[in-house]
Amino acid sequence: MKLLLGLLLLASNAFAVSIKDYEYYDYQVYFTNPQCQAYEYNQIQYSFAGDALRAKPENVYCKYNDASKNQKRKSSPHYNIKKLISNPAVESLTMAYLSFSNSDIINTVCDMAIRKNNTKVILIIDKKNKDAVKNKVQIETAKAERSKKGSQKRKTKWEKIQTIIKCKPAQKYIDAGVANYPEVHLRGHSGGIGYAHNKIIYATYDAFPDKVTTVFSSGNMSSGTVLHHENWHFLTTSRKSYFAQAHECVLNGMKDHSKFSRMRRGSPGATGINNFKSFMKSCRAKITVPEEEDIKLSVVPSDGEKTMKNIVKNIKQAKKVSIAVHRFTHRGLLNALKRASKKKEVRFIADDDIFWVGKVNELPNKTIECNPSRNPTATPVVGANMCSEYFYTQSLKRSGAQIKYMQTNQELFLLHHNKYILFEYADGSGALHCGAGNFTKAAFTRNFENYYFITIPEVVERFKNQYNYVWNNLATAEKDLPNKQVLP
Repeated sequence: MKLLLGLLLLASNAFAVSIKDYEYYDYQVYFTNPQCQAYEYNQIQYSFAGDALRAKPENVYCKYNDASKNQKRKSSPHYNIKKLISNPAVESLTMAYLSFSNSDIINTVCDMAIRKNNTKVILIIDKKNKDAVKNKVQIETAKAERSKKGSQKRKTKWEKIQTIIKCKPAQKYIDAGVANYPEVHLRGHSGGIGYAHNKIIYATYDAFPDKVTTVFSSGNMSSGTVLHHENWHFLTTSRKSYFAQAHECVLNGMKDHSKFSRMRRGSPGATGINNFKSFMKSCRAKITVPEEEDIKLSVVPSDGEKTMKNIVKNIKQAKKVSIAVHRFTHRGLLNALKRASKKKEVRFIADDDIFWVGKVNELPNKTIECNPSRNPTATPVVGANMCSEYFYTQSLKRSGAQIKYMQTNQELFLLHHNKYILFEYADGSGALHCGAGNFTKAAFTRNFENYYFITIPEVVERFKNQYNYVWNNLATAEKDLPNKQVLP
């Protein structure tokens, strides 16, 4: 009887068209949705519509002292990341991130995963994390923190990552000769590859060798676990699924097949980007089960053009499009949204940095001039956003799209960091594009990125409810923004 059940399970796995058909299936979505007080201005401000404003919106604008209480919420990504990392049943953790700077997560990786549980930890991060000099964001963040921490030196990202590099398993594992020492690999910025911008945790289990939990997100392992506005997915399934095997291809490709190969006898050599593309093609070809219909992974640099074509196709097919952005410079996407805005409902949520990077460069004649050579007081970048993004957004607004902004804390670089598109169709069904990458050209051509196209009804419904919550309760229309860029 057990043999028959096993054969039936293998048969169902072999012909699965849904990720739900596989053993161990569990899919949880967590939004950061930070809980933060309504921080008051030093004096009353006024909106563009003329209304008095006493504070920034509650649960939108946050400060670092909001982190601790939000980390402890069981519904927060941070809480659930720590829960997974600390799980003694987890045998290995492979993690790929642009930024890995959250001290609480780093300490948990060292204290629980490596030292206590002897979990095999492999970390793949962007090469620029090793820069010895603090970047502009780190400098500004350090200044903002001095008021609450005195003159205490703030560690660079690389100094924090040293905690993992230097971490050792407990002595009992070392004495027994079974110690798993952590690995850290630096990737990106060579061989034609841009940023190593992936956001993945791949966790395997000791007692269940076919079980895997894959975590993918919009957020980095930074304030992205708690104070940025982000979405995080925890999907547990079988390692026999196409979904799981494709992620193993991505992580192995990043680690072992993304460097320049020199010309040898009989081999012309190849750039890092071409090596990665070649490996992904061959690795995927070896997967013998069909790709699931309800969740599809696409990877940049190998799948970028196909991914954008799928986005544009679904913008055309949907009766309603709702998009949340952090960066917005992809002209092809802009044009598709502009065309759609003239015929159907298009909603657009962005960080208010996109608005202010244009508005702070407004001259007395009401023109926007961001070029320092023509405007000596120009501020070409606000937060992470550039002036071109203001013009793109205003162009979209003129085409008929409804636009709202999240009034986040620019001073501390706490962001609306979501990047997803929700498609709603005439038959009542829906789909979701989400993942690590921004809506920029590099994110669909040169960076390491992981994207997902999801039609699982429960997941689509979760995002539909979340978008409506943000639109109706957190985001601000342009006319209701303060008429000056003033922070509490």
